[in-house]
Amino acid sequence: MKFRFIIPLLLAATASQAQNGPQGPAETLSQAQTRLEAISERTADQQFTLGAVGFLRGIEHSLQFRWQHNMAIKDFDMPVLRLPVPPNPDAQPFSPALITVLFENLRDDMAISQAALDAVNGDVSVKIDLMTLWFDINMNGARDEGEGLMEFSVNTMMSRRQAAEMQAQASKALTVHFDTADVAWLNAYTHLLSGLSELVIAFDPTDAIAKVLSSNQAMMNLRGNTSTPNLIEALIGGGAGGFGGWVDQFAMVYGALNQQPIAEHTRAAHAHFLAMIAQNKLFWAAVNAETDNGLEWIPNARQTAALGFTLPDGAAEAWQAILGDAEQMLNGELLVSYWRISPAGGVNVQKMFENPPVVDLVDWFQGAGLLPYLERGPTLSSRNFRQFERMLSGDTMLYALLFN
Repeated sequence: MKFRFIIPLLLAATASQAQNGPQGPAETLSQAQTRLEAISERTADQQFTLGAVGFLRGIEHSLQFRWQHNMAIKDFDMPVLRLPVPPNPDAQPFSPALITVLFENLRDDMAISQAALDAVNGDVSVKIDLMTLWFDINMNGARDEGEGLMEFSVNTMMSRRQAAEMQAQASKALTVHFDTADVAWLNAYTHLLSGLSELVIAFDPTDAIAKVLSSNQAMMNLRGNTSTPNLIEALIGGGAGGFGGWVDQFAMVYGALNQQPIAEHTRAAHAHFLAMIAQNKLFWAAVNAETDNGLEWIPNARQTAALGFTLPDGAAEAWQAILGDAEQMLNGELLVSYWRISPAGGVNVQKMFENPPVVDLVDWFQGAGLLPYLERGPTLSSRNFRQFERMLSGDTMLYALLFN
């Protein structure tokens, strides 16, 4: 799962140095956004660029926010939280509410990106060298070691094999041509991050985090350890060791889930996930209609990918079948099989988003907590996903993230 954000980062960052006069690697994303916003009548390329910069600014804001509070969380596979940040010797204090604030900000940044991408009118054609792009994580306005997009990706999010292949490109230009289809691709990713952010907000973890930290402090006092616990200690183990960190992490997550979620936000998440699928359908239709072949981001069967990968025959169609399954599940047309009533039916996921329940693992496993959502009807099959896995032989998750 280490590839979770490399693909959207590559596309969004790519656009930040694109049309209307590339400003070179010294330009920050903030400067690029200001420059593009100042254009009164933007071309389609500039409008796409503005949307992509807005997307990446959301990621960069989350990295900067975490750097400000020294939230260098390890091995926590959640959007933006698992991305690494350098240590900050002069960090601001951490408080439990900051996690929810981070995702509220991310959701708001995604809304800005969506608005810009929705306003693209006309064909898009943007070429850029990925090697020139960077994040201003420590907010000093200068490109420091480790802040280059490719450095960041290679050193922190790739397997050794992927890193070796990418590092071999380090001295070369790595140019990709983004076109009209990629507008819908990136828009789909903005909706994905928006939906995930809404779910975090719906299950606001503030109280659960505060409970773990305060109880840790009390136990440290009993043990005679006067150091102050914080989120980082709780998530990576701290003085309690790795197992203690795992327990604390589980307690935070389960404590957040085991409360009544806010329906307004689960409903918003549901709408974003459906919008993601709708944009993905637009993307694949546009890709399939392309007749050119030059430095493609995601190619059709007649094209070549700029990054060198080759899609197996039928992979695009297999992924679209998975999207179709997901859409039917979100619309309540396919149920998620549940052991107590299988094969007669299962859980209606649409109803869970509409009127969300408390996530109580015991009640869910026994069935009482899911009873209001259980129905008779056709259930979701894993057949399409298994076919996709067979095609991609070991790289399933990488391509799933690439395709979105």
